[in-house]
Amino acid sequence: MPDRFPAAVVGVCLLSVAAPAAAQVTFTFDKHPSIHFGKVLNVDGRVQVQTDWRDFPLEPATDPKRVFDLRRARVGIGGTFLTHFGYQIERELDDPITPWRDVYVDASLLRSVQIRGGHFKIPFGLDQLASAMDLDFNYRSLAGAYLAPGRDTGVMALGRLIKGVVKYEAGVFRQGGANVRSSERAGAQSDRTFAGHLVVKPWDNSKTLRSLRSLSAGIAYTDGRLPEGLNSLRGKTVPGDEFFERVYVKGRRQRVGGEFQWRPGPTSVQGEFIRASDQRRNQGVDDENLPDVVAHGWYVSGTWLVTGERKMDTITPTRPFLKRGIGAVELAGRVEHLGSGGGSQARNSFPTPRAASVPARTDDVWTAGANWYLNKFIKLQANVIRGERRAGDAVIPGQGALWSRTVRIQFEL
Repeated sequence: MPDRFPAAVVGVCLLSVAAPAAAQVTFTFDKHPSIHFGKVLNVDGRVQVQTDWRDFPLEPATDPKRVFDLRRARVGIGGTFLTHFGYQIERELDDPITPWRDVYVDASLLRSVQIRGGHFKIPFGLDQLASAMDLDFNYRSLAGAYLAPGRDTGVMALGRLIKGVVKYEAGVFRQGGANVRSSERAGAQSDRTFAGHLVVKPWDNSKTLRSLRSLSAGIAYTDGRLPEGLNSLRGKTVPGDEFFERVYVKGRRQRVGGEFQWRPGPTSVQGEFIRASDQRRNQGVDDENLPDVVAHGWYVSGTWLVTGERKMDTITPTRPFLKRGIGAVELAGRVEHLGSGGGSQARNSFPTPRAASVPARTDDVWTAGANWYLNKFIKLQANVIRGERRAGDAVIPGQGALWSRTVRIQFEL
């Protein structure tokens, strides 16, 4: 997580540009409260709160989970200054150890080139890059949560080409992202990482194929260095228990991802595949190189806004609750898979951190959900989740047909 330096730099920049415009202050309120210092600085305030009620199954050798979970209590500001610059600062109130989330500044140099510097999400993973407040389900996919890198400190170029048909992001980051930690309180387990993300919307400007305008497809890639140690990628279950066996690694970590998304009218369908491989140079018992350890995951999901609103990142009900109607109601479903090892590594494997073959582990999860958007501030979500975990080809005893139920209420201002 970032130290205080990025936030301090952003704060000094904002104060320096706000002072000359102090006499031209105006206040507006749409979905967020906004203060405008003339044409020099805009400050949009944000508050995000998510609270979960959870019913996870009791599993062998795992700790019981809290029924009530304050998932998110976040405040932040964002906006623009001096016309060509943007910024965002977010802080998690319920995390005293690593509270800073997004802390960055954008600079628009050309129409098709923007530079971002600070602490933000590495450009990898459709599900991971989506805001937690806009997710179709209570939890991200397992692949998006644990195989995508997450946030880190770095510099990135981004923009759009060919009249917005092509979107690109490419950057270099100090470490490999927050999601690769063995725990939320441990240090990062990879070094400098390069990342790139390319998304194409072929019919974005089509006047005849309007139903295909929202169809997009993308690819992503990361390449970073791994320090020697038990630093292989982690995998967790939906309740948050460790699932992959830890092994010794050293060398490069590479990720490859593919994605698609289509939102015709009130419906949507999207999917993603991620493959991550860690090298194990000189990690054998006789200092020999071992085969790479591989983790992979995918999901396919679909949604339908029964009340007819158009599917977008943020849903605003046409008829809000207690005003002109019941709000917006959405049904959602997802099937997903997370695995490690497999293939030739699954045969003759031994559960030791320096074994040549890594035991195969997989988790197959099905989720059915309903979302109720009462208005543009409040959203209720309910999910029923079924998971089944395997070691090799056999279901792990006590971990087949595991049912979970979760309810979330979220407020965003």
